[in-house]
Amino acid sequence: MRKRPALLYLLIILLFPVITFAQAGQGRPKIGLTLSGGGAKGLAHIGILQALDSAGLKIDYVTGTSMGSIIGALYAMGYSGDTIETIARHMDWDNLFSNQPVLTDISYEEKREYNKYIIEIPFEYGKPKLASGVIAGEQLWLELARLCWPVNGQKDFSKFSIPFKCIATDVSTGEIVTLDTGDIVTAIRASMAIPSIFTSVKIGDKSLVDGGVVRNFPVITAREMGADFVIGSNVSNGLKKADQLSTPLDIIYQLGFYKDAEDFKEARKLTDIYIHHQLENYSAASFNSVDSLIDMGKRKGKEMYPVFRHLADSLMALYPGPAPVKDRLPFTPDVELTEINVTGLKHSDEKFFLGRLGLQPGGCYSPGAIKEAVLNVFGTRFYKIITYNLVPVEYNKSRMEITVEETPLTYVKGALQYNSFTNASAIVNITQRNFIVPNSRSFVSVAIGENPRIAGEFFKYFGPKRNFGFGISSYFEDNTVPYYENFKQQLEYYTKYFNVDLRLQYTLNSMMAVGIGTRWELMNFDPRFESQVVFKGNGNQLNSYFYLGINSLDRKVYPRRGMDLQFETGWVYNQHTAYRLYENGAELPLDQYGISFNEYQRATLQAKYNLPVGRNNAIQLYASGGANFNHHQGPVNAFLIGGLNNVIRNQLPMIGLREAEITTSSAAMVQLGYQHEIFRNTFVTPRAGATLYDFIGSVSEKYKYMTGYGMTLGYSSFIGPIDGSLMYCDQDGRLRMYVNIGFNF
Repeated sequence: MRKRPALLYLLIILLFPVITFAQAGQGRPKIGLTLSGGGAKGLAHIGILQALDSAGLKIDYVTGTSMGSIIGALYAMGYSGDTIETIARHMDWDNLFSNQPVLTDISYEEKREYNKYIIEIPFEYGKPKLASGVIAGEQLWLELARLCWPVNGQKDFSKFSIPFKCIATDVSTGEIVTLDTGDIVTAIRASMAIPSIFTSVKIGDKSLVDGGVVRNFPVITAREMGADFVIGSNVSNGLKKADQLSTPLDIIYQLGFYKDAEDFKEARKLTDIYIHHQLENYSAASFNSVDSLIDMGKRKGKEMYPVFRHLADSLMALYPGPAPVKDRLPFTPDVELTEINVTGLKHSDEKFFLGRLGLQPGGCYSPGAIKEAVLNVFGTRFYKIITYNLVPVEYNKSRMEITVEETPLTYVKGALQYNSFTNASAIVNITQRNFIVPNSRSFVSVAIGENPRIAGEFFKYFGPKRNFGFGISSYFEDNTVPYYENFKQQLEYYTKYFNVDLRLQYTLNSMMAVGIGTRWELMNFDPRFESQVVFKGNGNQLNSYFYLGINSLDRKVYPRRGMDLQFETGWVYNQHTAYRLYENGAELPLDQYGISFNEYQRATLQAKYNLPVGRNNAIQLYASGGANFNHHQGPVNAFLIGGLNNVIRNQLPMIGLREAEITTSSAAMVQLGYQHEIFRNTFVTPRAGATLYDFIGSVSEKYKYMTGYGMTLGYSSFIGPIDGSLMYCDQDGRLRMYVNIGFNF
């Protein structure tokens, strides 16, 4: 009963300026809507927009800061509150606010090295180069460009369905910058460039960051636009109390918002309907709580609906007119590009950029097609950020002006890695672009540890669309590999492997490539301890092959969807061998054990497919196999079955076994797993698998098989995956432990 008198008093207060305007004959009062900044918490604004739409209350001006500028701009363009909710719920926010693009957008040849290091330090002209922020925001920019397509070409924000302004801060002066003209995407991006988190945005001669530093709740701006009556939705909690400042980061963040605190005092006085969202349990980074934040905003919107409806009805009674429509979004057709200009290129040439872009003057393109074209260039990792502006030339025709910022040519990277087979390693990588020749990428990686590894690669793009490539690579590994018979270890071998590989590759898209190549290989076997029968020596060979690769995984660690398929078939020939077989110290002829080094054909396949089940689960299907046809070389070039990750040459991972517990010339296996995210970034994955082996080639018994099971508990950390697995093999009835930390070399 208390709510009714309070609501009545509120309505009388709210309707007082409306009645005053009517009596003064000044016409319908202008209604302003202000949406505050607040990061993820700004998603609660959506419920207020939906309540305004449902009440039929016409808004005349919109102002916003940071996340409020995104939500407010979409509403001002003509999106309804319901449409914005749908967009927000289906948006990949983690990706948009990440410094790294999603794996699916990375060029195929870059996927293996992408995002596998703890630290990456850029160097330019021999000196480390630090950015003004951590996140460049390419994914965010492209998604905003797609959403802002309906106002493409409109540079005056007052010409939107609802006039709009957003707030940014001038880094050099600390002054308020009101953005109401120019490119809307750039304006929004500047308004939400949180200092030291996002890189600053250049507009004209000013470098701009988040407007929340000076005016997080821009009611004053709405009044300046001409609003007589302002509705303000605030998701910010203001300055923190002393006992809430627990970390140095909290203090630094607090210092940056003192100026806004003073501005808010005046803004609060000028707000006619003030809506404060109680979101103390959420932070600006709570993008994992999108659904609950939107739902809380919707509840607040339902609470405010009677107020909005009475105000709308009163205005309609005093100033009759057509009822406002929910969806005011204008239709914008695909655009024809008259020309394409690129600025900002220093190290890469325009032919390379336009070849990867694939857009042609005279072509007609949708916003989605332009986004995909830009991502095809961005996926090469030559560029830090790519933005574009469509300048209208005539009706439905525009000139595309592209601005790029290139990544530094040199990166020094580092990582730590451990697994039960290779033990601990410190990994150092140097990546250099345009080494010797332009449009190329080279790297050298070294794993320093008990089982050292070295890898190097040079890759050069060529062709009209730069989708052909020539690669030269080299790889070395030094391992201690156990040798088993009937799942019991007999002895250990020191093994060394080195190759030099030349290949030609054609990239069909960012997820698929085919190619041919020739690999020169050198192998060395040396028993760690002498045994009754030992095999040792070295040899080299040529291996010419064809390969097909598919990688459509959605993320590098614990993927939920997509496929990773690697297929290779080839011919091993031109073998030069110096292997020896000894029994009790006496050399035996190799053919006594059926070993001969003839030419042979080989094929390998490893395919992993992830099928999402709901939001936190995925079914994992794994099929792999290898076959050496006409192979009579004993352990040389044989496949090694076991382990959970590819860490040694010719390995076929299999649940239930450690690395190399089965050595064979032929194997086919299937595995089934179910990945469940029990907490954020924490996963449990039960698996079961079966392997059929020794069915062709030099075998002692036809059609052997093994079955295994396992349970893995994993955590996605900043150093990569952290996995602990418990495995069981039916054939020997033993439990095995397996640990992996970080990305494998």
